[in-house]
Amino acid sequence: MPPKEVQKLEEMGNELYEKTGIPVFVAAVAELNATKPVDLLEPIKANHTDYILLYFSAQPTAVNIFASQSAEKLIDIDQILSPLPWRGTIKPVMSPAFSKSDSVKFEVAIFNGYADIVDQVAQSKGVKLASSIGSGSKESFKIIRWIFYGILAFFLMQYIYTKTRKRRGKQ
Repeated sequence: MPPKEVQKLEEMGNELYEKTGIPVFVAAVAELNATKPVDLLEPIKANHTDYILLYFSAQPTAVNIFASQSAEKLIDIDQILSPLPWRGTIKPVMSPAFSKSDSVKFEVAIFNGYADIVDQVAQSKGVKLASSIGSGSKESFKIIRWIFYGILAFFLMQYIYTKTRKRRGKQ
């Protein structure tokens, strides 16, 4: 990852740890069989009672989130790992539809996933992070979705209204 992105991740993680005491780690490995998540979790568990680990493997492509029981309650793992573009922050970027190189996909997925985890932990703990990148795209998706559903509901109501008027006119 570019140094600027790594610096931003460290800044967000350090601020979250200072304010909540919950560390968020990232592990990106080239091969799943070479470095297993269990091997990475041992030192984390030894040093921290609460933790979150965002784990990536390039070959085969795998992503997962490991967390202590109490930290797991602070985030929505299903939402973060969802393949739906309006819900998930990692898997939609890693899909074949995202037409960038594999390295760019991993960089974006790691950055988005880590930022989402940090934001969710901060929100769950009622903490405001100065280093947060925010969730502007999520809010945009929500607005677009509500507009779409509104238009769909309008046309459905219009259709029902027209059908009932025609039936009343025939009787």
